[in-house]
Amino acid sequence: TASDSFAVTVNNVAPTASVTGADTVDEGTSYTLNVGAVSDPGADTRTGYSINWGDGTVQNLTPAEWTTAAGNFTHTYADGGAGGTARTVTVSATDEDGTFVLGSRSLTVNNVAPLIALAGAASIAEGASYTLTLGAVTDPGTETVTSYVVHWGDGNSDTYSTGGDVTHVYADGAASPTITVDLVDEDGTHANAGAKSI
Repeated sequence: TASDSFAVTVNNVAPTASVTGADTVDEGTSYTLNVGAVSDPGADTRTGYSINWGDGTVQNLTPAEWTTAAGNFTHTYADGGAGGTARTVTVSATDEDGTFVLGSRSLTVNNVAPLIALAGAASIAEGASYTLTLGAVTDPGTETVTSYVVHWGDGNSDTYSTGGDVTHVYADGAASPTITVDLVDEDGTHANAGAKSI
């Protein structure tokens, strides 16, 4: 009898998983990512998982936390940016052979226009000063309003740098104007963010 030997290299195969979710989400709204069962032909033991949400946020999970989530993971994107912002979510797993990307998903985070609360009298005599209150701004994003453009409904407009009480004198009492307000932030000008008829 005789014998011989030779070297065999067994290549590691990286684990994979399906990563799905909606194509778009509004800023300030919870986004749900769905991750399917992990496929791995080897007998590796996974010791941790991570989700890079593409906005600088990395979510690390233990195997127990991963199991409890049952494949559903949520995240809220704070800012969509002007015209929407593309994000790529990457899901990874770590085992004794290293850290591997299971899968990824691309989506667009939509900007949501801000709204402003307006308050003021229901009527005003011509020639008298009308007071409009530029109230609270509602915006699910993290933008900061820098200008308030008030269209008084009689062909006149004024721009203000802060909210609060602003005034205007209507010269003609025959009209029934509708006041509209545009808001300006780092994403641009948002027309008709608020309206009030008098």
